[in-house]
Amino acid sequence: MRTAAVLLLLILGACGGSEEPAAKAPATASAPTTTPSVKGTGTPAPQALSGFRCEKNDDGDWMAEGLLANPSKAKATFQVTVYIGSANGGGEQARTQQVPSVAPGGSVKVTIMKVPAPDDGGTCHVQVLASK
Repeated sequence: MRTAAVLLLLILGACGGSEEPAAKAPATASAPTTTPSVKGTGTPAPQALSGFRCEKNDDGDWMAEGLLANPSKAKATFQVTVYIGSANGGGEQARTQQVPSVAPGGSVKVTIMKVPAPDDGGTCHVQVLASK
């Protein structure tokens, strides 16, 4: 239950921002129905991701992008996992990307290409973990 609440905070934190939703397929937030199947190491850091977008590109592949910021005084490594579809407890597939060595006070754009998705698309979920 705690993990589901953390994931909801991650989703809602990542979806906040000033960018408008994509015209093709806007990302929406919803509460997961189960514990996410993607596990990682680090501390949840939804506040590190801003300007998050999740949409199909011109080739018909799903992609996600955003800006990761490191407000700490030490370099940090981030793990960003994106999943598209219903969180229904099945064997969902996601795409994870490691972003190593983000400088203290620095930021970096992250782009995750070819995120697996069901044919009908679905809700885009994102998880951000930070470690030193």
